[in-house]
Amino acid sequence: MNRNSVQRDGTVVVATAVCLTVIMGFTALSVDGGLLMDSRRQVQSATDAAALAAADDLYLNWWSNKGLDPSGTARAAALATAGQAGFVNGVNGCVVTVNIPPTSGKFVGKAGHTEVLISVYQTRFFSKIWGSDQLPVGGRAVARGRSTEIKEAILCLAPTGKGSLSAAGGGTVTVVGAPIQVNSNDASAMVANGGGKMVSSEFDVNGAPGWSTPGGGSFVGPIVSYAPQIPDPLASLPAPDPNTMTIQSHNKLTLSGNGSKTFTLQPGVYKGGVSITGQVNVILAPGIYYMDGGGFSSGGGGSLSGSGVMIYNAPQSNSDVISLAGLGATTLSMPTSGPYKGILLFQDRNTTPAVNVTGNGAMSLSGAFYAAKATLNVTGNGTNDVIGSQYISYNLVTGGNGSFKVDWNPDLTPGSRDILLVE
Repeated sequence: MNRNSVQRDGTVVVATAVCLTVIMGFTALSVDGGLLMDSRRQVQSATDAAALAAADDLYLNWWSNKGLDPSGTARAAALATAGQAGFVNGVNGCVVTVNIPPTSGKFVGKAGHTEVLISVYQTRFFSKIWGSDQLPVGGRAVARGRSTEIKEAILCLAPTGKGSLSAAGGGTVTVVGAPIQVNSNDASAMVANGGGKMVSSEFDVNGAPGWSTPGGGSFVGPIVSYAPQIPDPLASLPAPDPNTMTIQSHNKLTLSGNGSKTFTLQPGVYKGGVSITGQVNVILAPGIYYMDGGGFSSGGGGSLSGSGVMIYNAPQSNSDVISLAGLGATTLSMPTSGPYKGILLFQDRNTTPAVNVTGNGAMSLSGAFYAAKATLNVTGNGTNDVIGSQYISYNLVTGGNGSFKVDWNPDLTPGSRDILLVE
């Protein structure tokens, strides 16, 4: 073998070695790089889910904790969610850090926000040719969980139709604390007739001009046409679950008699609903009253009172309505904490039976009336009635010969669910 042959063979060996090294490098990049990217996606997905789980807990406890986590339930929810995805804090080098409120980023120190960081290590495979240490993989997410104010005193959700907001009769409705929003795009989405008068700091209506006043009615306050439609702010609020509640009545409960009778009802499920007539006095203990068909009606000359109360209507027919009326005193207030904070009347959002409230001079109702697909009829025949703090309904009709007030207050109305990733 001559010298040139040896040199050529050596060159081939070196070239082969170089090529193999390059091939191994590309293999390491493609295999280990792909695994690293997949791990990164898994870690980030788990981090996002953990942050949202903590945010959901912050929302559920917003009214008592104001976006903080004194009992650690939000942190526990984040750790549990990360663990379900296979990332358990302290196991196999995994570190899950939950900061409430966040300690880095744009939301440092802000209540109602949670920061989750997950770090793990990826074992090398082909890339061991460059080192034996494991590759770090990390993810970070910040989520918000809070209740936000619904800053409309009246919100009519119907997207079309004349008179979605209708002020009739000869009385005056005064809305204080927040504007009125009417989603209908009709040129007469708001109609005041028969001398009906409505007073507000502002009327926002999607239609153009969006209002008409036949028969001597009036809207007092600036009217803004072409206002963007507002989606149902309570659409994500779950209905109460009757399976978790005590059954208080298996048939329609009718309470009647003279003024010497007083009934105290307890929260729970009322199959067939509740009817109050005559001169009786009825007290509702705090809690949720679930009408499983039959509706809830009060009339006569007795009294109806209760604090921390929400009446939920699950109608089974068009006659299963909520109807609050009567000549006696009616004094009801809504829950002040929990997911139903601020809601006094809540009808199944997919049903259409009307909700009827009539004040006759001795009515004081605090809280929101929520009937997303139904018409809300509110009538005032007295002079000092406060009939609710907020109306959210498909359509609204006000009437009567007296005057009444809708008194919006953020402490007396529900908040909108605000849970989302922000970083």
